[in-house]
Amino acid sequence: MSKPRMLGALLSAVVLVAMSGCAAEKKDTPAGEIKIGASIELSGATQVLGATFEKALNLKVKQINDAGGVGGRKIKLIIRDNQTKPDVGLANVNHFIDNEKVSAIISGGCSACIVNAKATATTKKTPVIALGSASGITAPSDPNTKYVFKISPNPAEDADAIVNELHRKGIKKIGLISVQNVYGQDGKAKVTEKAKAKGIEIVAAEEFGQDDKDMTIQVGKVVAKEPEAVVVWAVMPAAGLIAQALQTAKYPAGQVYLDAGAGAELFVKGAQSASEGTHMVFPGILAINDAVATTPQVTAQKAWFRDYSAAYGTYSGFASFGADAVQMIADAVKSTGTTDPDKIRDALEKAQLDGMTGPIKMTAENHSGLQAEALKIVVVRNGEWRLAS
Repeated sequence: MSKPRMLGALLSAVVLVAMSGCAAEKKDTPAGEIKIGASIELSGATQVLGATFEKALNLKVKQINDAGGVGGRKIKLIIRDNQTKPDVGLANVNHFIDNEKVSAIISGGCSACIVNAKATATTKKTPVIALGSASGITAPSDPNTKYVFKISPNPAEDADAIVNELHRKGIKKIGLISVQNVYGQDGKAKVTEKAKAKGIEIVAAEEFGQDDKDMTIQVGKVVAKEPEAVVVWAVMPAAGLIAQALQTAKYPAGQVYLDAGAGAELFVKGAQSASEGTHMVFPGILAINDAVATTPQVTAQKAWFRDYSAAYGTYSGFASFGADAVQMIADAVKSTGTTDPDKIRDALEKAQLDGMTGPIKMTAENHSGLQAEALKIVVVRNGEWRLAS
């Protein structure tokens, strides 16, 4: 072979090796992983929520991966504890983006943890789906909301459902007990607004600290005003402590109404006998045994309820939020054909899903997509959540 031909062959080989190396380094390939970071509360005041989210996320990821992944890509879930602390939640978001190079992030039930990290997610252009409830997570007026989405019920819709039920029953006077944080302040404001619009008077409104372990004083002050119903805006374990204090004060459980943050099966377990007869506003999957599988969505909800119960022994009401968050990210990857965070954000903003939590519809104007019809009033009967009517 002549020297020019040998040189040409050598150059071709070098180019092929270089191209091969580039292909190996390229992350966005059909066989590449879909990295999802999950910052959830595995310790701290609301760790009972984080434990549920961890189970739901792991189960949903396993189901998708066992079915072949998303277009051949498998999901890699990276979980970090936010300790129910906003500064730790922010550190987790930075770690996921800077060190793990994730395509998307799921943030747990700690509303303040993601509110504190919204600007970072937007600046670094990585989408976050929050499982917390505070409306400030996705406030439309906040430019830092561009990369943040939420699928849990909104405080305004929770309050609307509860107050409408109280109005339907002819109740004119209520008491309100809420936690002193962004979630509780949100709920207090919305219940006050909705109650006033329906001509319902709040005769007593008491607050408690997120880490308080005794609600006797707050409950005593509320019960002393003789309200016809008491609305409780609290997550577990606080919601259970309040229910037990109301029982000790001999206040009828049937006149107690909880918002969706109370924890479903966590509330029943924590409040024990005090839970019986208590009402709550929550996505209808919690009472799925009362639903007839006449639509694909209800059939899918029943299957998820069954699969989660089989895997972990009992169903958690919050499990559907985690499942829908993972599914939304998987759908975004499938529709765009890429794991690029920016393109996933764009797809999430147009997402429509008949989810396990209920119908979800995102728009550019509304990043909190759970539709109001997903919410039902449920009641504890014989230790189980059932539809109230």
